[in-house]
Amino acid sequence: MTQQEFEIVKALAYGETNDQIAAAEGITADEVQKIRTDHAADIESAKTDLQKAGYIK
Repeated sequence: MTQQEFEIVKALAYGETNDQIAAAEGITADEVQKIRTDHAADIESAKTDLQKAGYIK
């Protein structure tokens, strides 16, 4: 996973939309959706970690 993909996974775990992430990262929403699909397990794992740390509910 590239650094950009890692940051996108983290943003998805925080609940940001494809459009928000695309604008911030300078890529298309379709590219974000591909990462959302390809890294679904990583996103869920990151969500769990963020919840345990108290960053999200």
